[in-house]
Amino acid sequence: MKRCRKYLFCLPVWCAALLLVSCATIEKPDILKTPEDIVDDVFAEDTVKILPSQVATPTAYYFYQLGNLAINSNRFDDAIRFYQRALQIDPTSQYLRLELANLFLSSGQEMEAEKLVQEVFTKDPTSIDALMILGSIQAGQKKYQDAVATYQKAIEIDPQELDGYIFLADVYNRLGDKQRVLETLQKLLAAQPNSVNAIYHIGKVYLELKEYQKAVEYFQRALEFSPDDYQIYAGLALAYELQQDYAHALENYEIMLSMNPDEDRLVEQIYKIHLYLKQYEEALQYVEMLRERDPGNDRYDLQAAILRYELEQYDEVVNILRPYVETHPKSIDALTYLALSLERAEQFEEALSSWRTVFELDPKSYEARMRIGLLLDRLDYDDEALRVFQENRDMFPDEPEVYLFLGFAYNQRKDYRAALTAFEQGLQKAPKHVALNFYRGAALERLGNFDEALAVFQHVIELQADYANAYNYIGYMLAEKGIRLDEAQEMVQKALSFEPDNGAFVDSLGWVYYQKGMIDDAIRELERAATLLKSDPTIHEHLGDAYSKKENFEKAAEHYQKSLELEKKDEVQKKLDAVNAKIKSASKHRSSDSQPTQQKGQ
Repeated sequence: MKRCRKYLFCLPVWCAALLLVSCATIEKPDILKTPEDIVDDVFAEDTVKILPSQVATPTAYYFYQLGNLAINSNRFDDAIRFYQRALQIDPTSQYLRLELANLFLSSGQEMEAEKLVQEVFTKDPTSIDALMILGSIQAGQKKYQDAVATYQKAIEIDPQELDGYIFLADVYNRLGDKQRVLETLQKLLAAQPNSVNAIYHIGKVYLELKEYQKAVEYFQRALEFSPDDYQIYAGLALAYELQQDYAHALENYEIMLSMNPDEDRLVEQIYKIHLYLKQYEEALQYVEMLRERDPGNDRYDLQAAILRYELEQYDEVVNILRPYVETHPKSIDALTYLALSLERAEQFEEALSSWRTVFELDPKSYEARMRIGLLLDRLDYDDEALRVFQENRDMFPDEPEVYLFLGFAYNQRKDYRAALTAFEQGLQKAPKHVALNFYRGAALERLGNFDEALAVFQHVIELQADYANAYNYIGYMLAEKGIRLDEAQEMVQKALSFEPDNGAFVDSLGWVYYQKGMIDDAIRELERAATLLKSDPTIHEHLGDAYSKKENFEKAAEHYQKSLELEKKDEVQKKLDAVNAKIKSASKHRSSDSQPTQQKGQ
């Protein structure tokens, strides 16, 4: 059986992404023997005999084994001294000469290694081992053409020399000649059809050439001969991943994990693929696995928090990130996800504090400034919110949304003229911004510019044909005016085709029916709108109007009252007073009608 060489010529990693492949290490004996034990073993009857061409004398073998023990302990200088001593004792051993040459090569002493190789050539100019070491020396010195000639000579001498093909292919790879790399490996495959090494390396070349399907085919073929090879699975998994066949990539990474369950980088790779696929629950399982392996390390806490945020587990995110930001007070990502989660958990004051910290750390953070303004508005700090939005306009003048939110702030104050100005300033930056166009139309409608507003909403539909709010606004405006009611109905129904359960749109349809005199249809739609938007005062006002039209004054009063509870409006109060008066009047009539008529003479 051909012995395995130890050429310490490190093949480069042909694909940088194959970082998961573990490096082979020298296997250490369970119990290290003493020098005395080794000498005893040499003379024991059952000891495997060393051929004269390798280590001819027991004493030389003794120092050779000491050298091996030193290598196992990473004491290479000691190993060199032991090998040199063995060679002094047995100067005819070509085996020792080659072993020492290998050791010199691994220690970076190429000149010493080459001297020994040349000594071997004086006795045996066709020594395959010597040629292989010489090729490694030449490749290490970047004398690639010399290395090519040396490896080719080794292959000519022994066409079955597997390492010769592999190392020759590597030199061609360093020269960037991928075609010769493949040709060389194919020759090896022709010489040794079942060579797993050749098949595997061909797969790696195709991987580097980005011919991923061919790489997959060769890696799969290699696995047929070596079904438990971790490195082959690594190549196959990567080929699938680069091919964007993530299901098969995950399958092979899982096999690798079963072979090496303690490899954290594998767990992390699997997690990242699930994350890329937005399979957040699966990704979270692997992140939690990493957290459990090292509970004292918060390295993966942020990833776990982000995944839980995507899964809408906001309380859990807060529980993870509160302590995390105490130990990592400058982590903008952690503070950002904490702030967002606090918002979702309706802990607005703390969210505001977190966003302010983000902005202190990153004064150019557009998101932080916008969220600060929105939270101030949400907390009814209207003056401060307006100031922040005004400052945002000056800080981020090229961001269309700053004008949008500034306009909203003016809307809150019912300053529609200022809102219109803000929206129009934004449109100077982004003329086709759909939301800015839409809210410009809304501001125009509030200012009484009916025709201009209508034209703006038509323009919005031209910009975005499925912008449901624009259809609804047109329909509602026409219904309010009591004009073009068929067109109004068509527009609102178009809006509902995009958002069938939008309570505001259903209310608009009910109001169109009301204006068309279809009161029963109006009540049906308005009641549905009230179930969809329970806290909308306008819907209850509309229901009051519809029931009043039906002369169902008790129901009308009920809905006017609900509308007033949600928003005080003089106009609605007047309607409530009017229907209450009718109820009272009707009650008096009923009371009068129920009294008996007095007969004459009584």
